[in-house]
Amino acid sequence: MVVWTTGMKNGLVAAAIALASAVGVSAEEQYPVSTVRMIVPYAPGGGGDITGRMIAEEISKRLKTTVVVENIGGASGTIGTEKAARAKPDGATLLLAGSAIFTTAPHLTQIGFDPLKDFVAIANISESVRMLSVPPELGVKTYEELVAYGKANPGILNYASVGVGSTGHIIGVDFLRSAGVEARHIPYSGASQAVQALLSGDVQFVIDAMVIPPTREGKLVPIAVPSETRLADFPDVPTFREVGLKDVRTGGWQAVMAPAGTPQELVTMIEGALKDADESQEFRAALTRAGFSPRFRTGVQLQQELEAEYAYFGSLLKSMDISKK
Repeated sequence: MVVWTTGMKNGLVAAAIALASAVGVSAEEQYPVSTVRMIVPYAPGGGGDITGRMIAEEISKRLKTTVVVENIGGASGTIGTEKAARAKPDGATLLLAGSAIFTTAPHLTQIGFDPLKDFVAIANISESVRMLSVPPELGVKTYEELVAYGKANPGILNYASVGVGSTGHIIGVDFLRSAGVEARHIPYSGASQAVQALLSGDVQFVIDAMVIPPTREGKLVPIAVPSETRLADFPDVPTFREVGLKDVRTGGWQAVMAPAGTPQELVTMIEGALKDADESQEFRAALTRAGFSPRFRTGVQLQQELEAEYAYFGSLLKSMDISKK
């Protein structure tokens, strides 16, 4: 394997693209950078890390290059993301981008990058799987019954999340406002503690991926899922949109991005490889097993969604009066 120095890469990238065009090599056959670094802004072993490694493998296989995963965790993913933003835009650095880092974190904390300008969107790959569940003792089995209960018992409902400003907290606020129901938010230090509070009846609902295992076991009652489509394991549980919550944005996507200024030819090649991967039932099944829902969007579609969600969550968080740290 030939190892290129950083200084050589820009010229070699341009030359390789020109050569590929001259000899008729398709984008799917050859990527003109021998080794690509994919920054995963999370610690090893978590869901984001697993997804990043699956994506890296697909790009390696389909573009005949080597994609090496580099885990740079910390500060809810913003440290690794900032490092990716500062990387040279030569096609040798990619980022596994998480929606919270781009759409909510900028409104909650000081970050060292511009989420709308410092990256080029390549493709959305998947979305996080979450569920709104309640304890059986509450006596409700549908969204309509939960809303009716909340309206008939003002001040009774409590809900848990993994912290103030977390995705579960934000979706909860949005859900309650759209449904016209009041409930008190109780933050916990982790998802397992929040779910335990739900199982013990200390809170009446949680919106999180961690409620799915006990719900599958019959310990909790599923009400709705904040995703675009129903979950394969719960075909009878409606989506938020299906129960009328059409304006509630849930975020939770995982995507691939690159530093702004990365050559469009390379962006197009990677987007094409990821589109091919999305059409593979094996890859989609692997994402599902990892706890994610396959959801492909082109770079253009991803950028549009990012801009809309950035504005939406900024307005919502401002109304929640959460001060930036």
